[in-house]
Amino acid sequence: MNNLIKYNMDNFLDLISVNFQDCVWLAVMLMAMIPTIESKIAIPFGMNTEIWGAGALTGFESFLFAFLGSILPSFFIILIVRKLKSKIAGFMTNKFLQKYYNKSRAVTQAKNNFTKYFMLTGFVAVPLPLTGVWTGSLIVGLSNLDIRYGFLSILIGAMISAGMITLICEVFSNSITYILIISLIIILLFLFTDLFITIFKELKEKRKDKKRK
Repeated sequence: MNNLIKYNMDNFLDLISVNFQDCVWLAVMLMAMIPTIESKIAIPFGMNTEIWGAGALTGFESFLFAFLGSILPSFFIILIVRKLKSKIAGFMTNKFLQKYYNKSRAVTQAKNNFTKYFMLTGFVAVPLPLTGVWTGSLIVGLSNLDIRYGFLSILIGAMISAGMITLICEVFSNSITYILIISLIIILLFLFTDLFITIFKELKEKRKDKKRK
């Protein structure tokens, strides 16, 4: 089983290195655009010499392209969600978006505007799964926060997050592969845990509905 996983992983890495060897920066940008993945994975991925060899990016290059890739979808996400919010009935009660709507309420209920945007920046800056640019953009889109200031807060938060990850990779430069693997494991654990909690809550609600009937 372990040999099969290693074989598939080697094939996957070979496929990436063959197709993006001459444009590692593009691979990093594309990876940073993926929800949850973002710069958390894109930066150690770009700096990994085991994947790219001599073509691996420097810390600054990986930071720059991961930051740009993660921030590019943000403004469009905000505009699309804001548009859908005002056009489609029942959009706010969608189960997928409900958790983000609750997070947006936590931000918008802050006492003053500075605190609201500071909270948003901090939320995006924490390099953990289920936080980051995509989540921050959904929060702005689902709330009544000013789009310009919201986007600026996300921009600053993304820069801080990418900076922290780059610093960790620079300090532990001999363990980039381990950082990449550990980051992937943490993300998968968070996603599975979140999925489990969501399913558990839905089953609990169904049981309650049956008892009421």
